Amino acid sequence: MRRDMCADVKMEEGYMRLSVDFNNDESREKISNAIAKIEKQLNLFPSVIKRTIEPNCGNYSIEFNDIAVPRDGGEFFEVLMKELEIDHCSI
Repeated sequence: MRRDMCADVKMEEGYMRLSVDFNNDESREKISNAIAKIEKQLNLFPSVIKRTIEPNCGNYSIEFNDIAVPRDGGEFFEVLMKELEIDHCSI
């Protein structure tokens, strides 16, 4: 079974990415809706990439590429994980 609602984060200087996996349509829609909600709430618009591995499996990658990444990206990621009820992620 593919991972569902699991997150991992990658960071380098000036770059942060949070990936959230889904393995069903309900989780895919929940992630997509949460990203859109938080973009409006925080007025932040990261790069968002949806990757499909199988018809109902894949992940969303949310990326920030900027000097202010740690503050803005970190806040976005924390709010997103709370919205998705994910309490930890791998690094």
